[in-house]
Amino acid sequence: MTCPDSQPSGRQFLSFRGSRRSASTVRPGCGRMTHRVAHPCPAPGVPARAGLPRLRHAFFGLGVAIGPLIMTGALSAGLAWRWGYGMVATAQLVLAAAFALTVRAWRERAPAGAGTMPPDPIAPAVLPGPDFGAVAFAVYVAIEVAAGLWAFLLLTEGRGLPAAVAGICVSGYWGSLFVGRVVQGVVAERLGSARVLRESLLGMAAGAALIALPAPAWVTLAGLLVVGFAAAPAFPLLTLTTAERVGGAHADRVIGLQIGAAGLGGALVPAGIGVLLGRTSVQALGPALVVLAAALIALHAAASRRP
Repeated sequence: MTCPDSQPSGRQFLSFRGSRRSASTVRPGCGRMTHRVAHPCPAPGVPARAGLPRLRHAFFGLGVAIGPLIMTGALSAGLAWRWGYGMVATAQLVLAAAFALTVRAWRERAPAGAGTMPPDPIAPAVLPGPDFGAVAFAVYVAIEVAAGLWAFLLLTEGRGLPAAVAGICVSGYWGSLFVGRVVQGVVAERLGSARVLRESLLGMAAGAALIALPAPAWVTLAGLLVVGFAAAPAFPLLTLTTAERVGGAHADRVIGLQIGAAGLGGALVPAGIGVLLGRTSVQALGPALVVLAAALIALHAAASRRP
């Protein structure tokens, strides 16, 4: 089967978006030690602070926002869609070389207090909090990925936007994630993580509702921007508040469970939504996001209840 070298279909553009997303989701597989450094869990009773982890998550959003711009720029310049893949592949090779050259700096170091007796590894499984928390992570990442992955198809085939404009809109979605993590991280330090997290989840549901409306393209774009901005603090704050939900003794192991669940959610649920869109229509994206957002609110409430 051959594909034309110009004007790719929505599916081809989405394939590129998927490759950018998969390249940027190294985080779920980084392991427990990486998250110990990137997301230090405070002891129970000590307020969680965003700080440097907030900026790390923010620049993840910036990196993902560049992907659609690369493809849109290549197509607008009259280049074949393969040039988009080539640019990303080159960037990934540079990144791999940077890791290879600095590999010694990435050696695991024992965290402070490593000499203490670790908790029973079976303990997280018997706590009700970790299980709900892990599913909440899976649903959150599913919303984040599905909205960014299938928005292009909805905007082009469902709302009639040109491919170049839709590509910029998708970058705007990821850009709102970047802006939201910078801005709301500061807000979370002033108002408290729990309050900002609750309002974040409600905002995601409101944005999903806008996407679900059979309205003009600008309403759908507004919904995407709301989802991106509202979702911005969710992943960092869900991670940083793990110790508050399950206790400091279990936090490390539960975070590992949550990150693993996030990877599964980001891989499986958007694929399932793709099947749904193929069997129904692209208009089903909005309602699917609404259902997921409502489930996320319920899961977070259940996970926050102490046993």
